[in-house]
Amino acid sequence: MKKEYLFLLILISIFIISGCTSSKSFLGSGPNGIQIKFIQPESKYSTLGIDEGVDLPIEFELTNYAECQAIGNLCVKDLLNDKYGGVPEQCKEINFEEARINNKKPELDTQTFIFSSQPYSNLFKNEDTTLKATAKYNCQFIAGPTICTKSPLNQDKECKNFETISGSKLGSKIAPVTITSIEKQLGGSSNNIELKIKITLRKMSDGKVSTSNEFQENLKGNPLRIEIDYGESSMSCLGADYKEGIMYWKAKDTEKVINCKISLTSGEIQETPLNIRLNYEYEITKDMPIKINYIKQEEGI
Repeated sequence: MKKEYLFLLILISIFIISGCTSSKSFLGSGPNGIQIKFIQPESKYSTLGIDEGVDLPIEFELTNYAECQAIGNLCVKDLLNDKYGGVPEQCKEINFEEARINNKKPELDTQTFIFSSQPYSNLFKNEDTTLKATAKYNCQFIAGPTICTKSPLNQDKECKNFETISGSKLGSKIAPVTITSIEKQLGGSSNNIELKIKITLRKMSDGKVSTSNEFQENLKGNPLRIEIDYGESSMSCLGADYKEGIMYWKAKDTEKVINCKISLTSGEIQETPLNIRLNYEYEITKDMPIKINYIKQEEGI
């Protein structure tokens, strides 16, 4: 009998673990997007350096961890004066497929990019510089959970008047800026229901929301387009640095909150999708310090 109970307990545990696992566990968790990896130059160029007169190899590997297509540019340059040669500013177009789950395995788009350089020359002493690689791209997607509504007088326990939605129930996507939690509140009367939604957005630790070509950078920050509707009806929203569907995101901001509401006429229990549309430019920069070894020329050469 004890063995039967033990077997049953194991089955229940497996069921609970399986039920709590979502696709996010395969792709990771939290905000994420394109990541830049230096293949060349290697880290030895930061310590041992590169000799004057030698070409600097430049090769990057980029991987898109976001569940959105990433289209934009990858640009590279070094910070040393152009008169010494080195790496002039140059850009290449990038186009990455969104991260997916295929047979419970992450499917990530990884691409390699090679850039040209000129040998460093005309030095008078050892020099230090920094090689900068910047990826700027657009990310847009629709995400959000199904929200139940009813008259707040209805005591149905399955549809709560107050609820915080997170984890696998959130219906979010991994992206450079994404939805991390939603708080729901139902109020009003039986025939005049008010649904209030508090949405928290968070960005990945590296990079920043960037300025798109349609906007000029301003003191409020860089633009992130956000539209929210409950079913097919737009919600009325307010938030810090938010105006008419645009949330202005400063480089120092890691998290933003927007509060939305909508009036409903039916007090019956309803299950309706909350659609959150996000559209923004994102920028991430990776630096590599480079040491350049001055080679003294012999007289007469």
